[in-house]
Amino acid sequence: MRSVKHALYGIGEVRETRFGGFELSVRFEDGILRWVRQDELEFLPGSASVPDVEIARPVEPVEPILPTLPEERFRAREIIEALRLGIVSHGQVDEFTFGRDYAITQINEWLSPQGGGPLIISGEYGVGKTHLLDYVYSSTLKRNWAVAMVALDPDELPLHKPKAIYEAVVSSFKFRTHNGGFREFLREIAASPKWHELQEHEYLGTVIAKIRTGEDDEQIYEWIEGESRYHPQMYNYSTCGNIYCYILSGLGWAAKNILGLDGLLILFDEAESVDSFWHTSYQNNKSWNFLNGLVLAGNDDSVSLKEVSMNKFYKHYLYKGWWGYYSNLQYCGRFRLPFTWRVPCNLKLLFAFTPDDEIFKIEPLKSARKFEIGSIGTEYFENISEKIISLYDLAYNSQADPRLFEYVPKDNTRRFIKGLIEALDLTRFHPDKPIGELLDGL
Repeated sequence: MRSVKHALYGIGEVRETRFGGFELSVRFEDGILRWVRQDELEFLPGSASVPDVEIARPVEPVEPILPTLPEERFRAREIIEALRLGIVSHGQVDEFTFGRDYAITQINEWLSPQGGGPLIISGEYGVGKTHLLDYVYSSTLKRNWAVAMVALDPDELPLHKPKAIYEAVVSSFKFRTHNGGFREFLREIAASPKWHELQEHEYLGTVIAKIRTGEDDEQIYEWIEGESRYHPQMYNYSTCGNIYCYILSGLGWAAKNILGLDGLLILFDEAESVDSFWHTSYQNNKSWNFLNGLVLAGNDDSVSLKEVSMNKFYKHYLYKGWWGYYSNLQYCGRFRLPFTWRVPCNLKLLFAFTPDDEIFKIEPLKSARKFEIGSIGTEYFENISEKIISLYDLAYNSQADPRLFEYVPKDNTRRFIKGLIEALDLTRFHPDKPIGELLDGL
């Protein structure tokens, strides 16, 4: 047998290969058979090779292509190009977060075990809600949370499409490090001695069993990510919010109880689309149904578990399907799973809204904890300006005029950042023109 070593799974023996030796089937010391990429394995000396196991030969080293810019300057340009679009990458979000001490304190208190149900951050367009969510995403990831972020959109990603929301959660899912994605999360659960505690979960239990027996091919992962068909099915109906709340609450429960994380935090940006005026009343009804189901799970409410265990459902007088007797939430007619896997499920939900007094009068938003953020003060704009100008000078080997700050509008964080980059570009491209003439009316 050919013995190998894996950084996470330990010592194992190669059984077979696939994809021309790119992946190897290895039985590790814990008895689990896993498909692992060859470049993740160290081949141990002194082990005999098996004739029917073809180990891919190492590729001849290729002369590295040296960057045309020094690394420090290239990184500075990378940041400036992101800022040009009003975006800060997760790697630099801490460096560009100014004037949000109160908001960060509120969020940290809410993330504590005593923090309670969902949290709503409200603020006008452009004041920095998305940037604050990016900061929370990055900081909670470092603090032992699993995190995902969903940018809601009334056309592409509305709440009345629960499967699409689930897919967005999966695609942005991270834990422990920026490299720890959804599939790695599932593999760590399968490798844990507590894996069997998830066996009864209709969806997660299925994929964990496949991983442990080495049957975790691409189709299985695409199925649990919502992209292919398998059993039990991932239904695409707007009435199936209970299925996806059930899976998400299962992920939160597993994060805490199997992997020892603090839980799963899901951030929802542009959440005002929950009640869009260009959706039909039926679609908005399904959006509120899914939102209420998510909050039910996030509140660790056991009412859905009670309804399912007692089979307490009724037929709605207006809408088809099955409705919970106690919760008044609609369940998928094909699979009446509870909205909550177990209580507590360690699922936290944070929503960013533009202020909307009418929406905030409707449950579950009415009872949610809320606070509002406004534009940051002038002194913080000065700090941002100094940071950006120093990066710009490094990126383009230029020397910016400090008077630029006076010409950039300071009523909106996003507009200020984009305006400052535009001003820096104009003065770099036209160094001979007076600064007032170039930037007047910016």
